[in-house]
Amino acid sequence: MLKNPLERAREELLEGEELIWADTPDINRRVGKKRKAVIFGKIIIAVVILWMLGVIMTSFSTGKFAGLALALFGLPFIFLARKLINKPKKAKARAEQTYYAATNQRLMIIDDYNKKSIESYDIHKLEFLERAEHNDGTGDIFFTKSLVTSIPTNDRDNAPPPKAITREIKKGFLDIHEAKEVEREIQNLMQSG
Repeated sequence: MLKNPLERAREELLEGEELIWADTPDINRRVGKKRKAVIFGKIIIAVVILWMLGVIMTSFSTGKFAGLALALFGLPFIFLARKLINKPKKAKARAEQTYYAATNQRLMIIDDYNKKSIESYDIHKLEFLERAEHNDGTGDIFFTKSLVTSIPTNDRDNAPPPKAITREIKKGFLDIHEAKEVEREIQNLMQSG
């Protein structure tokens, strides 16, 4: 059930904290990102069903019914395709249960999807603020980033170790409406401290 973002954020306020802004991600954008998975899932199901029908028809026409067991190998692909087809529903449920909030002391990402988790970022300790706008009018506001380095290993031969791969991971409010105004509000809060 979709809660009011303001009410949900107020549940997490600390003593003396004042709520400035709260919202949820744009549900249509989150669902739209998963539409390709649905198309791919439907294609997989069509191919697998045609293959299974071919196996069944061949088995009956030749009288060799042991070949029917071969049709069972298509079932895992149908389960995989079903997961792909359900991605938009999962994305919608996750977006409806994700809340973003800005207070006079911190920024919060509240995730009530599977398990309740609250990420909190002290507004006066933020050193990074970046906005990215999308064509549909929504935007992302990133306020923390970290570098993650991974070193692939290969223990099977005596090859020299491969180069380390470093990626930058940004965290923030994703797919929000009025990103420019929210960024301006966060900048004002950062400067007020």
